This record gives sequence, C-alpha cells and structure tokens, in this order.
Amino acid sequence: MEDTQPVEEINEIKGLFFMPQTAQQQKFSDVDNHAGLQFNYYDPAKHSDENLNYKFLLPALESIKGSDFDFVLGFDHGLQRMIIGYPHPDGKFLVFNAHQQAAMLAHYFLRTNQNEADRLVVKGLVLSQQIDKIITKNGGIYRESHAGYDHLKEVISSVDQEVVFLAFDEKNHVMMNLESGENIKEILRFFIEMMAGLKAQKKGLYDYHVDIQVRYKLYAEKTFNISSEGENKKIFDRFRLHPPSDAMHEELVSISDFKKRLFSNKLTGRKSEIELEQMDMVQLEYSSGLKITVEMTDEGSKLFLHLSDYTDCYNKESFPEARKNIHDRLLKVVVSLGKMVINVN
Repeated sequence: MEDTQPVEEINEIKGLFFMPQTAQQQKFSDVDNHAGLQFNYYDPAKHSDENLNYKFLLPALESIKGSDFDFVLGFDHGLQRMIIGYPHPDGKFLVFNAHQQAAMLAHYFLRTNQNEADRLVVKGLVLSQQIDKIITKNGGIYRESHAGYDHLKEVISSVDQEVVFLAFDEKNHVMMNLESGENIKEILRFFIEMMAGLKAQKKGLYDYHVDIQVRYKLYAEKTFNISSEGENKKIFDRFRLHPPSDAMHEELVSISDFKKRLFSNKLTGRKSEIELEQMDMVQLEYSSGLKITVEMTDEGSKLFLHLSDYTDCYNKESFPEARKNIHDRLLKVVVSLGKMVINVN
C-alpha cells in the first residue's frame, strides 16, 4: 500500500522547549509555526538551574517518555543558558555537554551564513579546540572570552565592524543578539531552522554530532572539582609556576597565565600580553593536543581542573570505540596529575 502521507507532515520536527514559568508571557512565533513543537514550563523556585545537565532536564524527559521526539531544549531561569537533550540510537534520551553543543551550533551557523562576509564566533576559553578548527575551516572570525553572559557581550561589542555573531561558553551561555529579549527568540529561530535542516536530510542530532567528530577529529572533555581546603592556592600556583610536562611524557607548547596576563610559547621563547582581563586561571597546551585549564573561583574556595584532548575517528562505526579510548586517556591524565601536582602533601 502506497504511503500517501504529506511530505510536510513526514518531515515535521517534534520537540519540547523546557522553560521557566516566567517565559509564559513571551510570544515565540517561530515555535507557533510548527505543530510538533511544545512547551513545558517549570517553577524556578522549585527547580534549580545551578547545573544544566541531565538531572536538570529530567522532568521534561519524563514528560515525553515513550514519545518520538527529536529534541528537548532546556533553558535556565534567566533564559541565557541552554542544554540540548537528544534521542540516542540505543533508545535513551541523553544530553550534550557545553563543548558538544557549541561545536554543532558553530558548524551550522557558519555553514548556513556563507553569504555573510563577516561571521563572528566567540567561544569561552575552556571550550575545546575543535571549535577553533570549525571556525577556521569555515572562514569565520574567531574571538575568545572568559565565561559569562556579560563577558561574551563585552567581546562582541568590542568588534569594530558589522557582523552576524554567535557566542557561547563552557557554562552553556549562548548569545545571538545583544538584547536579552530578542536573544532567546533568535536562538529558538536558529535552533528550529537547524532541526528542520537535519530532518530534511533524514538525520538527527546524534548523527550530526558524530559527523562533526569524524570531520574535525573526536574531542573529549572532562571537568574535575579538585578543591582542597586551605590548599587551593598552592595547587593553583604549582600549575602556573611548575607546569607538568616531562613526568607526563608530554611536550609543553604554551602557557597562558591569566593571573599575570602573560602568554609564553615554550618552543620559541616568545612572550606576549593577554588582552583579556586578569583572572585566576592558567591554560597549558601540549604538542599531543592535550589542553589543561586550571581555574580558581569563589575567592579561592573552589578549584577546577578542565581537560580536553582529541583522537582520530574515521567513520560512524568506529565512533564508540574511539570515544571510549579518548575518555580513558583523560582519566589516565588526571590520575597522573593527582600524583604529581594535585596531591600537595
């Protein structure tokens, strides 16, 4: 029997937007134009947005259990940060981390704005270098920023030419318009357009994610809270002043010391001033591709270790094994760092 269902209905995207109740008064015409898109509003007083992760999206995911949705898109209380939930081939709904969603957003933004001469992408410092590759290979203008909505906005505003822009950081902030009320509308419009484009290609978010890992190398990132009461400054200074290298069998290429606002190329000896404002952060880059970022926050009471590295991934079939291997490598790195640097006693 021939399927006579209209093409438009077959390709209709199905998704859920998980938003705070304060957003109910806003008008989102781009969503209204798609029958398959729905809203689920949460009470900000009862639902914490401190961490945008799987737990944050869980109420929304529970509400669509058993349904065939293409995505769940969640927003924080202020509609400044977002997290993408997606259906995995094994039947479960999972979430992308900030690095993974930033790579997809950057790639789609640059590929669909090719007629725009000045396409600016601003990324948070901790985000992986995969995004650098995506920007460079697709002819975008590249800028870095400290994490935070205001920091991203400041970098965008400092550009002295007219641009279309996309900005994001490792804390899930996303910005496409400097006016906060218009920013959320622009993000929704852009995301719906991206999903419709993928649907037309008979692809989902997972397929798009894997395609990017194959094309731009498979990157993995991990963050660890390495806070130790009374010892954070000592650990932080060890990374700054005595960065691990030989004992890890890694060649140190550069040090970006944001406390001193000093960049040092260890291979050439060149030094230069960092333009971004002073912050308790140091970033170490190695010839293997490993990137270590150590960040001290909350007046020294918290210390975070961010790791990023990559490996080759040749096709979709090799993706699961390649992903496991690179995550295992990062775990070995943190064990080595624990012995050499973090354990100050």
